[in-house]
Amino acid sequence: MLDEIHATPERVAYLLEHERAGLERALGRFRVERPPLILVAGRGTSDNAAVYGRYLFEHFVGIPVSGAALSLITLYPAPMHLKGALAIGVSQSGESPDVVQALRAARRNGAFTVAITNAPGASLTRMAHHTVLLHARKEKAVAATKTYTAELAAMVMICQAIGGRLEARQVAAIPEALRTALTCDAAIADIAPYFRYAADCICLARGFNFATAREAALKLQETCYIPAEGMSAADFLHGPIAMLDEMIPMMLFAPRGPTMKFMRELARRLRRQGADTIAFTNDDAMARAATYGICCPFEIEEGLSPFPLATLGQLFACHLAVARGLNPDAPRRLTKVTRTL
Repeated sequence: MLDEIHATPERVAYLLEHERAGLERALGRFRVERPPLILVAGRGTSDNAAVYGRYLFEHFVGIPVSGAALSLITLYPAPMHLKGALAIGVSQSGESPDVVQALRAARRNGAFTVAITNAPGASLTRMAHHTVLLHARKEKAVAATKTYTAELAAMVMICQAIGGRLEARQVAAIPEALRTALTCDAAIADIAPYFRYAADCICLARGFNFATAREAALKLQETCYIPAEGMSAADFLHGPIAMLDEMIPMMLFAPRGPTMKFMRELARRLRRQGADTIAFTNDDAMARAATYGICCPFEIEEGLSPFPLATLGQLFACHLAVARGLNPDAPRRLTKVTRTL
């Protein structure tokens, strides 16, 4: 798992270079006539990448996004009116039956379909008008790391291809932001053992990093067997804060940007109320506001900050699993490909 996290910058750089031209040709029509809707479909880690895609497309392009309710396609099928829409299916293996079926239904109902997968020739690719290959190479650890980050990059590339207002200079800086995150590996390895007896964990963020909080919680569930929950930091105040307990650590993902003021005030509030907090951020004041702070000096706009922040979350989960005496490469009861309908 650790080796694959460290391989991520190179793989994402390769993806950005080799898939852009074909994607821009395939989606060029949408720069002229925007789709009325974007439908995204994924399960597990891929669903978290789809959540990030929603924030990208709605903010940078201004197109409403719907996350596909896959059971409505596989168990309660009914025709959807998707003429002119863009549908994106995300599956690292390309073999998730419900995601494949969702893309098939979207295409049949008039959508232009795009597959995001790490497997050329997979079932998902046969349902798509165009495929974005992740080029992440084989991922041996069960918990997805480099493939998840590559999925985020694919979402960014689709956003650019349909006219999203993302600066090319910022997108080109993503691999370097990932390399910067990896420089925090030793610091995270030092902090992780303090949390080895945690029975629960709550991961919080807002905006673009809502997906990061969800994905960090999933990684803790998979590799550390902690019943972690990832949620919006704003939603946390609307009820779940009642669960606050000094035995439940809080992970906060807080890059500089519009969400920073809220997250910094939340960190201070949680600390006053006795919670142990760990902040992953590029802001010194935010790091100081938490019990433990990982201040990573990445320089990238907030809309792209899930790249380094997801990497920090992956490193934390990996080191915490080892501190708990677990093997993060082979979580119990899990296989690399999960098939659901």
